[in-house]
Amino acid sequence: MIHSIKKWIAIKMVGRSKQRSLSIDQLEVKHLNIGIKSFNDSSYFAGISKEGFSFVTRQSFRNDKHNENWMMVHIPEEGVFGFENREMEEKEGFSQGELLYKCIKPGENWQLNYNGSLPQNNNTGQLKMDLNWQSVAPIVVFDKIGTTAKQVGTQIAKEKWDSNFFKKLKELDQVHYEQAGKLSGLFEWNGVKHNLDFVGVRDHSWGVRNWEDWDRHFWILGLLEDGSFFNFSMISYHFVKNLQAAFIFDNGAYTTIFKIPNFDEIEMDGMMPKSLSFDVIEKENGPIKRMSLEMKHFFPFHMDNDYYLRQAKADFSYGDKKGVGIAEMGINLKTYQIDVNSTY
Repeated sequence: MIHSIKKWIAIKMVGRSKQRSLSIDQLEVKHLNIGIKSFNDSSYFAGISKEGFSFVTRQSFRNDKHNENWMMVHIPEEGVFGFENREMEEKEGFSQGELLYKCIKPGENWQLNYNGSLPQNNNTGQLKMDLNWQSVAPIVVFDKIGTTAKQVGTQIAKEKWDSNFFKKLKELDQVHYEQAGKLSGLFEWNGVKHNLDFVGVRDHSWGVRNWEDWDRHFWILGLLEDGSFFNFSMISYHFVKNLQAAFIFDNGAYTTIFKIPNFDEIEMDGMMPKSLSFDVIEKENGPIKRMSLEMKHFFPFHMDNDYYLRQAKADFSYGDKKGVGIAEMGINLKTYQIDVNSTY
């Protein structure tokens, strides 16, 4: 009886947060709230070309900690070059140092620019990047698609409730959206100019983020050959476990995925596997589809020294379809003892 009441309350509580509605113009600007501790605004782009070049880049603007920034690239036959959390001057909009994301048309078109050095151990490369992002699917906002009040509320109801739990629960109240697109333009490496086309993904989120509260997660974005686009994500915080978000864009429409497995239902070769497979049910009583991926060209990051995450370009199969995308996995280094150098 008590659990049923908790579940009813939790579903109602999550449902209220999903009533939020923001215009495309409101979504596509930087959000800062200096009055909220640990508030951050994070934007991310990734691109994969058929020639073997790939990149990931992220900027996070934080009100009471140093800003975060990534620029990492995979160069065919040379490997991965890049930096994380370089000390760079914050500028207007989405810009730190020589790294710039500029919105040209909200929800549709962005410009990405970088001009500077990228290290690799004792080597250094020079990258000049001038890319145009063009959307191939509408923005998908997780308040509306990807999660349901029932899914999230059910997980919240399983936890022990006290005043500290509800204080930490506010961390979940974020705006988060994603989009698939194509990138094209100049990718000049060590003076050699390449005019490249990339398939790409991006996301933008804002709200409270404390990396020390994260236990483990995965975030999987796939772009399939037929134009469909999916996200399968799972995150466990120390205070609430197995929160999932998942959608698929197919035939011009988004669908919230009915079921993906929890962490303890997935067979993994270690805490940070380099391949992954699990079953997906898109709709209730629908057929089971198998998702499998192989990760390549790893991009590792350390988040405030507490949390380690590793992204990778990945080759996907989903049902009978093939594709590419980004696979990210993360783990709290204070909770799990692993050698991060062995994870890529």
